[in-house]
Amino acid sequence: MRSLVTGATGFIGSHLAEMLKARGHTVRLLVRSEKRLYPELREGFEVIQGDVTQTPEELRKAVEGVDYVFHVAGLLFGRSQKEFNRANAHGTRNLLEAVKLSGGGVLRFLFCSSQAAVGPSEDSRHVVDETTIPHPVTYYGRSKLLAEQFAREYHKHFPVTIIRPPAVYGPRDKGILEFFKWMAKGYNIQFGEQEKQFSLIHGKDLARGMIEAAMHDAAVNETFFLTEPEPYSLAWTMELLRDTLKPSKHKHMAAPIWAAKMLARFNDVLQFIIRRPMIPNSDKLRELLPPYWVCSGAKARELLGFETQINARDGLKETADWYIKQGWIKVR
Repeated sequence: MRSLVTGATGFIGSHLAEMLKARGHTVRLLVRSEKRLYPELREGFEVIQGDVTQTPEELRKAVEGVDYVFHVAGLLFGRSQKEFNRANAHGTRNLLEAVKLSGGGVLRFLFCSSQAAVGPSEDSRHVVDETTIPHPVTYYGRSKLLAEQFAREYHKHFPVTIIRPPAVYGPRDKGILEFFKWMAKGYNIQFGEQEKQFSLIHGKDLARGMIEAAMHDAAVNETFFLTEPEPYSLAWTMELLRDTLKPSKHKHMAAPIWAAKMLARFNDVLQFIIRRPMIPNSDKLRELLPPYWVCSGAKARELLGFETQINARDGLKETADWYIKQGWIKVR
């Protein structure tokens, strides 16, 4: 089997590429720069330089001759809807069209979307699932939902599977790194008065789940959430990380909503002056404020038999240890 992985210089894509190779696949990586690849991916992989913002004609070389396409690449931090759409939505359509131009002979095109494409849940009991009407609240979520719509337009040309992970964590992840940095400094973080609850999945579990979905007949032209069976609270997560990191100080940082919004608006202006995203901005705040980001993995369990293997207690400790070893965080 030959597989193409986009986003292999990132967290999820790198684990996915390694797992595919371990399963005997010949793995091709579409990357903007080979220098950004993790050391584990610098040998034994076919590397093509490029990215999904190229034209479908330019991307044909990347997709020709492969049996599976795993599209993981995407923009996580941006300043406008246009920026997110260009990378996440139109980039996905470019890759889909490239597969079609190459003959559309792939066994599966798997697109890694996000729970953000659907939006937060009403509360911890009314979780979002595959039947929930999408209501994305961020630029990122709207771009992922548009990418899903593009992907479904190609069902008639080749089989497509869409995966929507919730919050993903694990070694190599930079998306949740800032949270670990604050915890390493001893901060107890709180936005608003309501307790936060969210679904989680370890990056290796997600990568394994995507491979299993791509190989499963029941996943053809279907959409799935992949998640641990039970949600976690922010309070529990912070307590676990305090016990793991053991910072010398414990500080409580409860930002009033109005103050967070003022800072976000200031960053909205600043990020266009310095030409790079500032966090938190108003868009990111729309993701941070809802108290419930909980999804159901029941469909994946019932149709695919998918179960997570790494629980958050073990996975978060593993992630913290890896960050410390790599020098990404320093405990104070």
